[in-house]
Amino acid sequence: MTPIDLVTWPREQHFSLFKEFTQPYFNVCVQLDMGALYQHCKSQQCSFFHAYIYATLQASNTYQPMLLRIIDGVPWQLAAQRASVVELADDDTFRFSYFSQQATLNDFQVHANKVSLAAKQQPLFSTAFAQTEGQTDLIHISVLPWLNFTSFSHAHTQGNHFGIPKLVFGQFDAQKGTMPISIDVHHALMDGLHVAKFIEQLQQSIDALCA
Repeated sequence: MTPIDLVTWPREQHFSLFKEFTQPYFNVCVQLDMGALYQHCKSQQCSFFHAYIYATLQASNTYQPMLLRIIDGVPWQLAAQRASVVELADDDTFRFSYFSQQATLNDFQVHANKVSLAAKQQPLFSTAFAQTEGQTDLIHISVLPWLNFTSFSHAHTQGNHFGIPKLVFGQFDAQKGTMPISIDVHHALMDGLHVAKFIEQLQQSIDALCA
């Protein structure tokens, strides 16, 4: 992790403008083209869920603005980030699974299955939660497979948000081959153009899994 040089950073004034906002995040909802990935996963008998989380980690670790954070009131650049992913347990309450990027999708599935199984057997306030949640090198990911939403809003606290991006995937539409994604990012760190470029990178990562 390295500090951003505010003297040479083009966003220095934008950072100063937005970092003190009471609610500094803005939200964008778009549709991803997921039909090819869904069919690929079905033919290869692999997890569609794991595939798009894997692609998301790839894209978010590739696109530099998604690795920006605010620590002690100044911007920093992460070297890499992990995913804090909301998953449903057997009692219909959620748990947080903490996934790290892996070299291949197969490696990621082995890793994710192990992490998910352990998380779902623990209460929400688990040891993993205490050791991991709230750290700056996370990206927050939720999944709402029951809803094909067109807008989304998160619960917020008045605490330090660190500028962590928040992503929500919705219901896959088998007829259209699309899936909604909601993205919340901190306006001191990113603008709409950056979100558009990240979506482009994410779509490329999704498509590459089908090649």
